[in-house]
Amino acid sequence: MKKANKLAEEIAKRRGYQYPAHKFIAEHFPDYMEALLDLDHIIRGKERKFDEKMHELFHILALAVETSNPHNQPHLKNHLKKGILLGLEPTEIAEALMVCVNPCGAKVLTYGVTCMLEAIDELKSEGSN
Repeated sequence: MKKANKLAEEIAKRRGYQYPAHKFIAEHFPDYMEALLDLDHIIRGKERKFDEKMHELFHILALAVETSNPHNQPHLKNHLKKGILLGLEPTEIAEALMVCVNPCGAKVLTYGVTCMLEAIDELKSEGSN
């Protein structure tokens, strides 16, 4: 259990928040969580062309495009908050979402901007912005 807690804490530290699913996976499948942490290191831990702020923008777009539905909203809002705290401007996020309209439909823009506005309100109420 100690190893599972350590793994869950590490992924939460890297992501800036903890999903209950990550804790469950760490407890029941620690080898998978170790592989996920290794992959995360390859993607985020090494010097790459895109910085962490841009990685958050990519997460925002992927989550908005792929799911565009309420069950995914907490995940999308977490990435929106982190992206904003890293310096993404709301207009940058909205513009990136607009690019997705042609291949993915207007629901991506509407859903993404709605979640962004809610995330901004949550950050304000949390005293983060």
